[in-house]
Amino acid sequence: MRKLFILLFFSASSLLMAQNTNPIQEAMANYDYETALMLIDKETPTVPLLYQKGKALKSLGNNREALQVYEEVVMQDSLNPRAYIEAAECCKSLLKNKQALKYYQKAVDLNPDNKYARIQYITLLLNQRKFDEALGESSLLTETDSSAVALHLQAQSFEGVDDILAALGCYENIQEKYPNDFLAAAKAARLHIEGAFYNYAIEATEKYRQIDSTNIVVNQQNALAYCLMKDYQTAIQRYEQLLSLGDSTFTTCYYLGVSYYAVEKFYEAHDILEVARQYDKRNVNLLYYLGRSCSKTSWKDQGVAYLEEAVAYATPPDSAMVRLYVGLTDCYKMALMPKEQIKTMQDRYDKYDIENHKLLYDMAYVYQYQLKDKKNTERCLEAFLKTRPKNSSEQPETDDKGNVILGLSTYYGAAETWLKDLREKKKVDDFFQGKVIAVPTNTKKTETSRDTVKK
Repeated sequence: MRKLFILLFFSASSLLMAQNTNPIQEAMANYDYETALMLIDKETPTVPLLYQKGKALKSLGNNREALQVYEEVVMQDSLNPRAYIEAAECCKSLLKNKQALKYYQKAVDLNPDNKYARIQYITLLLNQRKFDEALGESSLLTETDSSAVALHLQAQSFEGVDDILAALGCYENIQEKYPNDFLAAAKAARLHIEGAFYNYAIEATEKYRQIDSTNIVVNQQNALAYCLMKDYQTAIQRYEQLLSLGDSTFTTCYYLGVSYYAVEKFYEAHDILEVARQYDKRNVNLLYYLGRSCSKTSWKDQGVAYLEEAVAYATPPDSAMVRLYVGLTDCYKMALMPKEQIKTMQDRYDKYDIENHKLLYDMAYVYQYQLKDKKNTERCLEAFLKTRPKNSSEQPETDDKGNVILGLSTYYGAAETWLKDLREKKKVDDFFQGKVIAVPTNTKKTETSRDTVKK
């Protein structure tokens, strides 16, 4: 009888609880967010319901609508850090990072002990490259929190402000307190490698390898340090292990190939460098080692082809160089540096833009009006006129309406008139200065336009 009473009691209780179950909460618990939203819209909008509505909208990917809901929550629940955190999360998903920072900052101001809000705030500062602010916030965090997460944030902040020694100190601190943190070992090694302190990189990674010798990220830095330190045999062992662990990335294949080449295992170098080439077929350094490896094996013709490719990729096309020289010339012009301006124009004409004879006319203009150098002005104009085609018309080109078209023939005509005026003026100046003008009896063969300008 007692057992029957207990059974009836629990059955009644379960029935009562089922009747009192909030259908909105049930829909939310079952991830039926569309039903939850429909039910919420039928209710009077309270702050708890708005939180649930925002969560449902965000879960369905409607972040813009969710942000509007959370902004309403912020107005009604302005002293609750959760309201600002939820709004910040939505802003982040919409790439409104500036607004997200403000919301996280408000959440931290309301509750400085909210670790999640502070971590997200610092992380966002780092992503925005606001390293000075991130360093200040992360340093405050590490005063009361010595977790690996906090120390990592501080280390990244130090890296951002180029205080590499302080960053290394943080990573070493993490390794001491949390030996299982593989990221600290890998990041410390990376910084040591960038500074060419390969032995320290090896020390940091080998320390972690005593705990776990299969971690790919740590082994990548470890192998690279051995390779760059020219301990190729050890590097080969590490890279072969990485391959066995499933790491066939470009970096692993490339540096393994370089290590094979260094110890004169040319066939092995060829095979693995061919794999690396599938990732980056225009990599000049890779093509160099691949070509050299081929030349040491039976693929000699292919080696020639790879080195020819490398030369072609390493040499920028004339069009790219012309574009750079045009920009450089313009920069010198704006900076009022006429001598340098002329030098870039001359280099461009001699090396990359050899058919653009108008550059000689442009150089004459700079000599005349910027440097007041009449002698070189005349030389440039003479050189320019020597490039004039024999069958070209002396009359300027015009369109159907009679307007002059500024083609090359127009500049030839202008140069001819300009040079004539300069010579006439020089004769007048020489006359009044009492100079005797000697008439040459022999005329030497004229030099080429480029030799004339260079003199």
